Parts: sequence; C-alpha cells; structure tokens
Amino acid sequence: MASKVSERFVWAVETLGIDPGDSVLEVGCGHGVAVSLVCERLGPRGRIIAIDRSEKMIAAAKHRNRLHVQSGRAVLEAVALEDADLGDQRFDKIFAFNVAPFWREPNEALAVVREHLAPGGAVYVFWDARRQNGRDLGKRLSQRLLKGGFTIERVLHKKLSPVPAVCVIGRV
Repeated sequence: MASKVSERFVWAVETLGIDPGDSVLEVGCGHGVAVSLVCERLGPRGRIIAIDRSEKMIAAAKHRNRLHVQSGRAVLEAVALEDADLGDQRFDKIFAFNVAPFWREPNEALAVVREHLAPGGAVYVFWDARRQNGRDLGKRLSQRLLKGGFTIERVLHKKLSPVPAVCVIGRV
C-alpha cells in the first residue's frame, strides 16, 4: 500500500485473529483500509463482505481493493446494515469501527448481527475513546451488547495515536 495504514485499523484486524477460511462482515468500511488488511490474511476460501451507507466510500473502497474484488475475496456494497440483503449467509467475524447504529440503535443493528453470526462466531465493536474515558466507554458498549442478546467475551483497551480505542467482543 502506498500510504501508511492507520494504527487503529492494524490493531482492529490483529484483534480479529483472521483465519484463512474465515467469512467476515465489516459494517461501515469507509475507504476499505481494513478490507485490504483482512484480505491479506484470508486464504482462497476466505471472504469478506464490506458494507457502508456511502456510495462515495464504497467507490473508494472498491478502487483500493480492486484486485481483491476481482478475485472474489472481497465484496463491497453501498447499503446500511439494516437494509443489507445478506440472505442466509453466516459470518465467523463481524466487526465495525465507530459505526453509529451500534451506539444509537444497537438493538436493531445487533439483531441483524445475531441473525448472521455463524455458530461460535463473534462480533467486535471498536470505538475511539476520543471524548470519554476508555473504561466507561467499554462499559457502555458492553451494556449495549448485553441488551442485544450477547455475552461479553472481552473488553480491550488500546493506546493508539492520535486517540485510544476500545473493543468489545461479544458472542451469542
């Protein structure tokens, strides 16, 4: 990649612990930076579907990941999570970084996640701790996942530049 990848994306993808055959869903993929990092870890049978509400962001993500899209390893679509037609697909890992529905309408977003999480799969909700204490943020995100029907596996805190981040990992 031509430009330096943000520390937060590197940490997020490392946290996911991608296995070569994983089926992954990223919600709110933006420019597709994490998509690139995930694809580098996937094997021939692995795949990522990445969605974002913004057509502009999906266009940028498709450009950045054109080889992964051409190979079929990455599928990118401009759609909101609650409107995505994921059919009967199940994902080993579902993740999002600073995606509003997980904060504002977590029950709706987490219902979709629960429906499409493979047995034994996990959801990873990452958030910048820019405006609040990371411990408090971790507790508030955990409460949202608990109300959404998940158990909390772990809450991670990471000092990143320019701001620290939190990840709450949940399972059904």
